[in-house]
Amino acid sequence: MTQNNLHVLLFTLQKELFGISVMNVIRVTNIEKLIRIPKAPAFIAGAINFEGNVIPVVDLASKIELGTSTASPGTKVIILEVEHDDDSLEVGIIIDEVLDVAQVEAAALLPPPLDNMGFNTSALTGMHKIEDDFYMILSAVKIFEKELASLVQ
Repeated sequence: MTQNNLHVLLFTLQKELFGISVMNVIRVTNIEKLIRIPKAPAFIAGAINFEGNVIPVVDLASKIELGTSTASPGTKVIILEVEHDDDSLEVGIIIDEVLDVAQVEAAALLPPPLDNMGFNTSALTGMHKIEDDFYMILSAVKIFEKELASLVQ
């Protein structure tokens, strides 16, 4: 893979089409049991046991202000590793369905057409057209910018 190309995992969330770099993806799994975390921020759905580690699970729809997702057994979660400087954060994000993996040319990414598209677009790297559909490509670092900043403090 050259630096001009990006491989993205394509998925749906709240009937919208998204993608995220596979460089951040550890695994896609189903929620078996979600552990509730008292007094966690509203976008934290809970935590899961992933290979012996407790991983926080984020309601991605809530985090990017697109609505809320319901987590139940069988709900899909993308486990991400988000790196920032010398620190990294492992976190799960709730999605609706995995669609595919696609190769995207970085130069072919289009800016979002509006600053306000009905949700928080600050997490977008850009948009990419595949056939007749536009996918919103998310940046894992941008999604968790505030959480990563708190790791550094």
